[in-house]
Amino acid sequence: YHIAGGFPSASGKTNLAMTLAPDALGDRYHVEFYGDDIAWLWANPEDGRIYAFNPENGVFGVAKDTNEATNPTALHSIDAGSGAIFTNIAYNPKTQEVWWEGKTKEKPADLDGWEDWKGDVIADRAPEDADAPWAHPNSRFTTSLAQVPNVADNYDDPAGVPVDAIIFGGRTRDREPLVRAINDLAEGVYDGLTLGAEATFAAEGVEGQLRYDPMSMRPFMSYPEGHYAAHWLKIIGAATDQPIFAHVNWFQRGDDGRFLWPGYRENLRPLLWLVQYKNGEVEGVETPVGVLPKKSELNLDGLDIDEDDLNTILSIDNNRWRQEMSFREKHLAGFDNVPEAIWEAHRRVAAALDAAGE
Repeated sequence: YHIAGGFPSASGKTNLAMTLAPDALGDRYHVEFYGDDIAWLWANPEDGRIYAFNPENGVFGVAKDTNEATNPTALHSIDAGSGAIFTNIAYNPKTQEVWWEGKTKEKPADLDGWEDWKGDVIADRAPEDADAPWAHPNSRFTTSLAQVPNVADNYDDPAGVPVDAIIFGGRTRDREPLVRAINDLAEGVYDGLTLGAEATFAAEGVEGQLRYDPMSMRPFMSYPEGHYAAHWLKIIGAATDQPIFAHVNWFQRGDDGRFLWPGYRENLRPLLWLVQYKNGEVEGVETPVGVLPKKSELNLDGLDIDEDDLNTILSIDNNRWRQEMSFREKHLAGFDNVPEAIWEAHRRVAAALDAAGE
């Protein structure tokens, strides 16, 4: 199975693309890597499927919090001798070591030779600056695809690979469940056009503010959003065997601010459910915004998740969603030439939420 995804900046796309199967699931699953940034999609008239190809030759990821627990694949890809390029990290020219916040639990104890992201000698810092970050919050790493340990053998095949699912995922602390499958093409494109994420340093230097990022392409879209949505409808609509759409969210938080889902390698679990749902092996629970997994359908082997937390991430708040729909209407109204199919999808979801009650 092949999954393509669109995620706003710092919403976990590199970690997901480079993920491995959770240890608790044993060797039942093997994950291969094709790319973490761009996928060119087209409909293959021979088999009626959507195909994807990565036109890039490298990986470009946020360094902050990248470590052996969160993304071991990335660390192996940028190890000594890999030819990796780093920007705005802490560097030790004496030892040629690099460091950033979250790489290890503690900063290097021996400060000799270490320079922060601005090139200032860390050992010479004034006492009041002792706790200042060593690396910039948007520090980055880049390396070639060939350095990724689990890169697919056919990663550079121009024929591409058939796509089974297209997922969108933002960074939102409420409203969005862990995963919701979307069976309708227009509603899938509508979901991408109304993709939302809390702003991050990687995007614009602030955190916590909710913003829309259509198709995760807001900084890169080179022509009007309405035409872009129409192009999606045309390309995916040309396939007779279309991929399923879905929305994922690894970042729901409780009232105390903690994450309700462990994330990282465990994110493979909801994707396994999505593939099962597409194949008709599970049925899920219908909601106004898509189909959610039943608790019994999600493989939680080896995980210890609070029952209340699980109930939260596998359900929706209809009132909160109704509020969101009014925001989305204003968001879409700001675009010219939005296809009528997108507006119809918006109205269908809004009507379903109104009919759902509390």
